[in-house]
Amino acid sequence: MTKKIILLFALIFFTAAAHVEAAGSNFEQLAAGYVDGEKQILMLVREKTRGELFFMPFDAETNSAAFVQFDPKIYNFYLNSDEDKLWPPLMFVMATTKMADTSDDELGVWNNEAHFIPVYALFDVQDGKVICEDRFFSGSGTLTPSHYHSDIKNPIHKRLIETLLTKMPQLHADVQAKGIPLP
Repeated sequence: MTKKIILLFALIFFTAAAHVEAAGSNFEQLAAGYVDGEKQILMLVREKTRGELFFMPFDAETNSAAFVQFDPKIYNFYLNSDEDKLWPPLMFVMATTKMADTSDDELGVWNNEAHFIPVYALFDVQDGKVICEDRFFSGSGTLTPSHYHSDIKNPIHKRLIETLLTKMPQLHADVQAKGIPLP
């Protein structure tokens, strides 16, 4: 199945359920990465009908969320440095909804009210913690840009990306503690 078709499925899922915990949601929460007292959480959710896995960063302060299709490369991104302890950029597509801040509207592609943004994120890892460099880039009018030359400016998008990156170690711990098998 092509990436675009998969993302269209994500659109259907995203518009059908604003929050995983909503009654009648089409998602099942499997695991969560968070720190007590913080307002951001990274969830691993399963779409109930097809069984597909998604990462769902959520920010309670802005009541915003995104979906990123599960991929082992994304799940393990912070574990794979080179011999010089440098980490390659993390690239993924994030699905969100229309926001009041339109500064990123030209990035990625739109399908009705769903916004699919290709993300190129730079980060570092220190003592097992992911450190965001607030350097997130994208491309305009495509899901597969040849160059990620546009800054991601919307602070909510930045917060969701940062949540995905920084909460991944906690998500790993919860997945392992619950013995959840992953593809």
